[in-house]
Parts: sequence; structure tokens; C-alpha cells
Amino acid sequence: MDLDKKISIVTGAGQGIGEGIAKTLVRYGSKVLLVDQNGKSVKKVTDQINSEFVNAALSYEADLSKSDEIDKMLGYAIDQYGHIDCICNNAAASKGIGPVEDYSLDDVQNTLDLTFTSLWKCLQGEIKILKGQSRPGSIVNISSNSAIKGYAFNSIYAASKAAVNNLTQSVAKELARNGIRVNAVSPGTINTPGVRQYFKQEPKAQEMLENSSLLRRIGEPEEIGEMVAFLLSDSSSYITGQIISVDGGASIN
Repeated sequence: MDLDKKISIVTGAGQGIGEGIAKTLVRYGSKVLLVDQNGKSVKKVTDQINSEFVNAALSYEADLSKSDEIDKMLGYAIDQYGHIDCICNNAAASKGIGPVEDYSLDDVQNTLDLTFTSLWKCLQGEIKILKGQSRPGSIVNISSNSAIKGYAFNSIYAASKAAVNNLTQSVAKELARNGIRVNAVSPGTINTPGVRQYFKQEPKAQEMLENSSLLRRIGEPEEIGEMVAFLLSDSSSYITGQIISVDGGASIN
């Protein structure tokens, strides 16, 4: 699996799964633009990468809910690298939690905006650039196992990710003739800062979630990165329109 001379963009790369993805892509030879709304966090990750792989990464601060900032981010990538080969749309967030009947409309709209609509906006800008380059490209959207199994008390996030899955497949059908592949990776429970904080608050949850996996453990961000790297690389040249779970078997348990 080789990403040498590839140019990649990873959104939501300031921590957690996005950080793991960016570090994995660099390890396989790609130059990576790390994008996050938190400029300090994404610069810190970028500096860590460049301390080991000199000049392998750049950071960019952007609010991806705003179309003009997406356009500026993509323009920056082209200015710096000349073209784009690979894109991982990872940025997402959930606002509000609780019984579905208690969700406020604001929380519903905010979750849809941050998890689905911003990804759709990113795809619009990304696709225009990839089509204009007249060269093969690969896009990976980060979904969630909640889209497959549902997520009690976080139903709007689950529904948003289900929409991401359908959008992924629809766009894959549209772009196949342009040589652009589009897939999604669906993580199970992953060892991110948010999950670690949740385990501190709910100690019994860790054992429960570990046992929900056939492999009896939670995953690491770099394990999501390995699948993303494969799907972005030419090694997966005959794969498009797929939703692939990386979850230790939790989705079939």
C-alpha cells in the first residue's frame, strides 16, 4: 500500500480519529493538509508529524459549516501542492443527547449541520476540484456504526451518519465515470479523548463497550487510519460505494 507522492486532505484532524488518520497517511508517504476548527490543536498535531517526517504536513484552521471557508481551504491546498489526490471527510459533531422526544429543534439542526450538511458542502467543493483535475481521485467519508445499529439517546447523530452513508453511495454512482472513488469507513468505539472522558464519567461503560466487540477491546485511531489509507490508495482501485465497518466485529455481535 503506497501513498507516495499523493496529496491528501483530512478534516477534523486536530485530535482523535482525524489525528490518527493523518498520521497514518503520512506514514505511507502522503503529504497531508490537516484541517480543523481548532487551530491550536491542529497545529500541534501537524508539528508532531513534521518532527518525525520533515515537511510532510500543513495545518489549516477552518469552519467547515461555511462554504466560503471550505473554498478557501481547498484553494490553499491547491496553492501549496498544485493538486489534490485524496480526501478524508472526518469532521463531525453531535449537539444534544437524551430521549428523542426531549431533543430541541436547535440541537437537531446543529447536529445535522455539523455532521451531514457540512460534509455535503465539503463534497461539493471537493468534487469540483477533482473533476477539474482530470485525474483519478479517492474520497473517504467517516461514518459511524450508529448509522447501522442506531444509537439510543443520540438518535439525531445516528440519523445524520445514516444520511452520510446514503450520500456516499449516491455520490459514488455519480463520480465513477470520472475516475473518482467514494467510500465510507464506519468506526466502532475508538480510543479518542471524548471516549476516554466518557469512561471516566461512566466506568462501567468501558467494560460493556469492550465486550460488545468480538475482539473484546476498543479500537485505536490509527486502526481507522489503516483502512482509510487503503481506501485512498491505488491498492483499493476496484472499490467504490462501500460502507466498511472497522469495529472489532461489534456490528455483527
